[in-house]
Amino acid sequence: NCFDSPGFTVVESSGTTSVNESGTTDTFTVVLDSKPVGDVVIGVSSGDTGEATVSPASLTFTSSNWDDAQTVTVTGVDESDDDGDQDTTITLSVTDGSTDDIAYDGVANQTVTAETVDNDPQAGFTVAESGDGTSVSETGTTDTFTVVLDAQPSSNVVIDVSSGDTDEATVSPSSLTFTTGNWNSAQTVTVTGVADNAVDGSQNTTITMAVNDGSSDNNFDSLSDQTVTAATTDPWGFTVVESSGSTGVNESGSTDTFTVVLDAQPSSDVVIGVSSGDTGETTVSAGSLTFTNSNWNSAQTITVTGVDDSIIDGSINTTVTLTVNDGSSNNNYDPLADQTVTVATADNDSAGFTKSKTAVTVSETGTTDTFTVVLDAQPTSNFVIDVSSDDTDEATVSPSSLTFTTGNWNSAQTVTVTGVADNAVDGNQTGTDITLAVNDGSSDNNFDSLSDQNVDVTTTDPWGFTVTQSGGTTSVSETGSTDTFTVVLDAQPSSDVVIGVSSGDTDEATVSAASLTFTNSNWNSAQTITVTGVDDNIIDGSINTIVTLTVNDGSSNNNYDPLADQTVTAATADND
Repeated sequence: NCFDSPGFTVVESSGTTSVNESGTTDTFTVVLDSKPVGDVVIGVSSGDTGEATVSPASLTFTSSNWDDAQTVTVTGVDESDDDGDQDTTITLSVTDGSTDDIAYDGVANQTVTAETVDNDPQAGFTVAESGDGTSVSETGTTDTFTVVLDAQPSSNVVIDVSSGDTDEATVSPSSLTFTTGNWNSAQTVTVTGVADNAVDGSQNTTITMAVNDGSSDNNFDSLSDQTVTAATTDPWGFTVVESSGSTGVNESGSTDTFTVVLDAQPSSDVVIGVSSGDTGETTVSAGSLTFTNSNWNSAQTITVTGVDDSIIDGSINTTVTLTVNDGSSNNNYDPLADQTVTVATADNDSAGFTKSKTAVTVSETGTTDTFTVVLDAQPTSNFVIDVSSDDTDEATVSPSSLTFTTGNWNSAQTVTVTGVADNAVDGNQTGTDITLAVNDGSSDNNFDSLSDQNVDVTTTDPWGFTVTQSGGTTSVSETGSTDTFTVVLDAQPSSDVVIGVSSGDTDEATVSAASLTFTNSNWNSAQTITVTGVDDNIIDGSINTIVTLTVNDGSSNNNYDPLADQTVTAATADND
C-alpha cells in the first residue's frame, strides 16, 4: 500500500528462536510494511557467529515482491567451551547504499534474540558409592567411593575430601586432582572406620567433596559441595544365648547352660566376669571367661546349677551378671554395659511334718511313752503344731503345742504321753488318739493347708493281783496236811492294798491269814497263804473248799477297789 509508512515486520516461528550447538536450525520471516519505489536491501547479521549463524546475509525486496515474506534461517554453532546456553542477537538493518527507495533509509534496525543451547558437558563432578552406600566398622574396615569430572576442564580441578568426624571415619586421599588428560578417569576415595572407645552404636559421618577454587579451573569454582554419608558401625559387644531361650534349674541340682561370644575381634584379651546374684539358689561354673584375639568368635559355655536350700520359697529368680573386667580387657570393650541372664530355680521343698511313731503304749500306773515331731522343710516364719489327746481320762500329752522357727525347724521336738488311772477295771484301751494339728493363725501360711496327723495310744490297765497255786492245784487231807498258794499285786499302788482271805468251809480247810497287806514297797513281793486240812470224822469223801480273796475297799488304794474277787479251790481228802 503506497500510503503505508516505510518499515518491515519480523515474525519468529513459535514466537521465539532457539537452536542447539549440535547444528539445529530455527527460522523467522521478514516482510516490508509498504511498497517501495525501488529495491530495499535488509542486511541480516549474527552478533556471535561462534554461537549462531544466519542465512542469507541480506534480503532484497522489490516493488514486486515487497509483500512476500522472506525467511532467515538461524543455525547453532558447536564450540568446545562449557558455557551453558547463550543468547545471540540477530540484527536486521536497511542497507542504505543498496536501497533505491530513500524513504526506507531512515527505518530503524530490528533484532531477534536467538538462544543457542549448549551441548557441551556442564562443569560438575559425579560421586559413585560402591554398593548401596558407604559403611565401615570401628574394627578398621574400609569402604570406597569414586569421583570423576563431568566435563573436560581447561586447567586442573582440585577437589578437597574431608571427614566431618575423624573419630568415626577417616578418608584417603585428602584431595583429588583432575587434569585435562585424566578428567574422565574416576579416582577412588577410601573411608576407614575408627574405634572411639565408646559404645555409641552406628554413627553417620559426612564426607564432603569441595572444589578448591584457588587451584581449579574457574568454570568449576561455583560448583556446590557434594557429600557421602559414611555409617560407622560399633561392633564391640558380646552376645549371650540361652539354651531353649531361657534358663531354668531345680533345687535338686539340675543344670542348664548359656553361651557367650564376642561380636568383634579384639586386639588383646577380653575378660568377662560371671557372677550369681544368689549362690543360695544358683551357682555358675566359672567366675570369668577369657576371649583372645584367636578364640574371640568361639562361644564359651556357662553351666548354671540349682542349689538346695530346704526353704519353702517357690520358684526363685536369680540374676547372673556378665561384666567386662576393664582392667584385664581390650579398651574397646571397657565401656560395654553389663548383660544379665535370669535363672529360675524351681523349689523342691514341700510343707510337711514327720512324727517318729504312729502308736505308743502307756499304763494307768502313769507310765509314759514318747514320740518326736520334726518339719520336712524350713518355714519362712514360725510354725506351731497344737498337740491334744482326745481322751484325757486315758492319756495326757505334754507339751500342748510345738513351735518350730526358721532356726530349729529341723530339730525334732518330743511329745510325752502319760497314762491316766481311771479307777475302772476296763482292760487295755486303744481308742485314744493324739492329734497333731497346724495352728493356722500362728503359722507360716505355706503350712496352713496341712492335714492333721494322729498317733494311736494304747493305755494298759495293770490293776490286779495274781494268785499262784503250788503245783498248780491246792490239796490237803483231814489228817491236817497243808498246801500253799501265793498272792502278789500286778502294779505298784500309791497306798496300801488289803486283800481279805477266807475259807468257804472251815470244817474242811482253814487259811493261815485272814488278810494280806501290800504296800507301795512290797507290792511285787509274793505273800503265801497256807491251807490246812480239818478232820471231821465223817465219811464224806474228798471235799472242795472255796478260798476267796477279796480287795478290802475301805482299806485299799482306790485303783484296786473295782477288782473282782479271785478264788482257790482246795480239795480236802477224807481220812475216815
